Amino acid sequence: MSLWIENNADFADLCREAAQHSSIALDTEFIWSSTFYPRLALIQLSWDREHCALIDPLAVSAATPLAALLENRNICKILHEAPSDLPILRRWCGGALPTSIFDTRLAAAFCGLGLGCSLNKLLTELLQVTLDKSETRSDWLQRPLSDRQLQYAAEDVILLPELANLLRSRIKDLGNQDWFEEEMQIFSRPDFYQQDEPENCWRRISGGGNFDPRRLAVLRELAAWRERIARDLDKPRPRILKDDQLLAIVNLQPDKIADLRKIPEFWPKNIQKYGEQILEAVKRGRNVPLDDCPATPEMNISLQVFRKRVDRLQALVKKRCETRSIDPALTAPRRELSSIIQAAENRTWQQHPLMHGWRKELLGDTFENLIKNNFRE
Repeated sequence: MSLWIENNADFADLCREAAQHSSIALDTEFIWSSTFYPRLALIQLSWDREHCALIDPLAVSAATPLAALLENRNICKILHEAPSDLPILRRWCGGALPTSIFDTRLAAAFCGLGLGCSLNKLLTELLQVTLDKSETRSDWLQRPLSDRQLQYAAEDVILLPELANLLRSRIKDLGNQDWFEEEMQIFSRPDFYQQDEPENCWRRISGGGNFDPRRLAVLRELAAWRERIARDLDKPRPRILKDDQLLAIVNLQPDKIADLRKIPEFWPKNIQKYGEQILEAVKRGRNVPLDDCPATPEMNISLQVFRKRVDRLQALVKKRCETRSIDPALTAPRRELSSIIQAAENRTWQQHPLMHGWRKELLGDTFENLIKNNFRE
């Protein structure tokens, strides 16, 4: 039976007890449907099958004890898919910087099990345990939680320590331990949790590839404005303005409120609320000096040649990864290979992430020479 923690005193006692162990397992349940930031609904903490606590962050207000656990380098924190949980926990803990993280999903990618392994698949394959996942999308903000929800939440963490031990052993046997530990360091870097500057958010919007620099300047101003509003109001970006509406406004270049009514599905209440601000953002974009306008990277090679180079690099990555049972999707996903080819065209490939750390060591001189020589035979 799991402990239910709903007050600060019990939470502090739990964290003091957890701190006596060399490793603990953590998980979260959250809702992310009507807010910019995920709403933390439950924290699960365990160190073995017999000890599991479910913490109610809606009732517990003092997060300092968990922050101390996250920052304690002597305690390994085990999570599955840490990039989903750690930013939420860090935010709840007031900016605590996690250390000594063991991500079982990434660990699977370092020992021949693949980056795409779900927790259930790993538990089934390595521990012969299959979980009931029927409560995955239930309402975790409701109180009280149902017995099935409580059981589901506990099962997500009680087996993580055993799973981590098995994965750690496999990684060590393959000679990948140092590389795995290097990869885990990303979770202890502040820049991993850094949000994009609003002025850079336009780069995430697909569909503006054919815009000239002037229109890109307008897109940049609109995207930055939307990002600030969404963060300030804690609302999803599309509740303010959808991506296709941003692009439509860039194309329309409106001068007055009446122009905004031509934008498909642009709700009248949002026009009333944000219309003047949108027009101001468009105006700012128009007034950016041409030399300061953004521009999409230009390629000096044909699309056919570009794709051929990506395919060639991808084949080399796959071959190298097979020798160490590391998933190529972790080492160098296709978007990263496309990125380094673009960097090679601009003579900036040496700063690319694939040219540093364990990835460079794994991919070797052949990969580097292909990039350096720009694929010349």
